[in-house]
Amino acid sequence: MTNAPGNDAHLYPAFLKLEGRVVLVVGAGPIAERKIGGLLDARARIRVVSPTATPAVQRLASTGAIDWRPRAFDNADVEEAWLVIAATADSLVQKQVAAAADGCRCFVIAVDDPSHATAYSGAVVRRAPFTVAISSSGATPALTRLVREIIEHVLPGEDAIERAKILRARWKAEGKATGERFDELVRELTKK
Repeated sequence: MTNAPGNDAHLYPAFLKLEGRVVLVVGAGPIAERKIGGLLDARARIRVVSPTATPAVQRLASTGAIDWRPRAFDNADVEEAWLVIAATADSLVQKQVAAAADGCRCFVIAVDDPSHATAYSGAVVRRAPFTVAISSSGATPALTRLVREIIEHVLPGEDAIERAKILRARWKAEGKATGERFDELVRELTKK
C-alpha cells in the first residue's frame, strides 16, 4: 500500500532499534550514502543493492562495514529486511521496491518519493540524552532541515542536563509528584 502525499495526518512517530537487524538500501548514490551513515550510527546490518556506488559506499563495502551487492534490485532482496530505503533516481525501481516491501510487510522509506513510502525518515538532532526527529512527511525536506537547525540551538547544553538530573534525584528522594516538578525545573534552568 502506498501513500499519496498529503494523506499522512495520522502518522505514528517511532524510534527504531535497528542494531544487528538487516536494513536494505536500494541505490548507492550521494543520498543513499547519507542514509547509510545514519544506519551505521544505529548499528544496523546494512545491505546495499545497486549496480554502481559512490567511492565512499565502495570503501564501506571494502572494509566490511556494509554488504554491497553490485547489481539491479530483485524483489527477493527485501525478504530478510526489517526496513527498506529506496534511494534511486529511477521511478520504476522505486515503485518495484515499494511493492516488494509491501508484499513482505516491511516499511519502506522512499527518498524524495512520498507516494511510494510507508515510512519517512526525519531530520535528526542527537544531543545525549536527547534524540529529536523532525518530519514533514516528505513534503518539505529543506524546511525540515531548518527546523532541525533551530532545535539544535535551543536544546539545553550539558550544564542544564546535569542540573536537571540533580533536581530529579532530589525530587525522587523527597517523593515530589511529577506534576509538581515542571515549574521548579523552569525556574532552575532560567537562573543566570
